[in-house]
Amino acid sequence: MRNIIEILKNQDLDEWKGILRLSFKIVGVGLIAGLLLIFIFSRGLPSIEQLENFDPDLVTQIYSRDGVLIDELFQTKRVFVNPDSIPEYMKKATIASEDKRFKEHWGIDIKSFFRAVAVNIISMSYKQGFSSITQQLSRNLYETIGFENSVWRKIKEIITAIQTERTYTKDEILGMYLNTVHFGHGTYGVEAAAKKFFDKDANELSLGESALLVGVLPSPASYSPINHWDRAVTRRDIVLNLMVDQGYINEAERDSAMTMTELDISETTKTGFAPYFVEYVRRFLEKEDKEL
Repeated sequence: MRNIIEILKNQDLDEWKGILRLSFKIVGVGLIAGLLLIFIFSRGLPSIEQLENFDPDLVTQIYSRDGVLIDELFQTKRVFVNPDSIPEYMKKATIASEDKRFKEHWGIDIKSFFRAVAVNIISMSYKQGFSSITQQLSRNLYETIGFENSVWRKIKEIITAIQTERTYTKDEILGMYLNTVHFGHGTYGVEAAAKKFFDKDANELSLGESALLVGVLPSPASYSPINHWDRAVTRRDIVLNLMVDQGYINEAERDSAMTMTELDISETTKTGFAPYFVEYVRRFLEKEDKEL
């Protein structure tokens, strides 16, 4: 009887050893495959040197000798502003709306990732995304990542986001994001958006104005405060409620920020003067720099 028990124990032990060996092999193959995929998708992505040299396209401003702005030259309206000049309301509204665990993750929000995977598997389609602020910044800055809805693009975006998080602090990433993100009507960055919609500098934005701008980010065309005021206000109120829920503002501040009326929006259409001189400058710069 004792011999039979010992034989059975030895068989069970051998089975467990076999299962462990198989598990180690599967894990090993998975790691090798994962590293191979990372290597393949890393090709063509921005290098560490590119990540460390943040250099977005900016507006060229032409001034007269006495400091008067004559005109601006640009393909996309982007004016860079020091991150310290961006109101805290704007930063908090962005985190509350776009990436509430921004301060906690390392480029990818794991909870959002698994939720999106579950939704997409159930729907058998690419129905829900999971882009963190860092991921959005990565695809906004580097054309090699692209914008198509595909698994391969997401993998490139994730790799670049992780590298970006290792290169910059959270405050730097948030500042770069707010200086490059699209707000609609050809404006990129919070400074250009503040000028476009409110005719003021970014550091003068109120809580309500900040929430309104952040509200357009998911779809600048659909939530444009110029073309779709009611939708823009609905999105603004959603952002303000998120800020209350996450402890960034209190209810009194939210209610006060909801009093903005449509008349407060100003679509400035300033045109430059001295057009012949401006055209001379443009051609001169084009000759000096073929990228203009």
